[in-house]
Amino acid sequence: MTAAGQQALTSIDGDGDHKRIAVIYADIAQAQLQIGDIPTGITYARRALDAAQRTESTWGLQHLGNVEKTLTGQRDPAARELLGDLISTRRALGSSPA
Repeated sequence: MTAAGQQALTSIDGDGDHKRIAVIYADIAQAQLQIGDIPTGITYARRALDAAQRTESTWGLQHLGNVEKTLTGQRDPAARELLGDLISTRRALGSSPA
């Protein structure tokens, strides 16, 4: 995980703004996917999705739109499964990708 991501997560633990966790996880996931670390990117995207669903964070789901676009070209089975979960969650909550 990036140092900036870890620092952001640590600061949230102190202030209780748990809806931002989904956004931070989504940003970390996107960064990992961009550098080609697909397994780590998927792990953080899953965490972002879980946090967004748990906190009902539309903002978090919007941030996952970038991850969704990145996953579209992946052939990895875990990436394809996550993509399906992102799409179905977005449809269920009626939000469009960012």
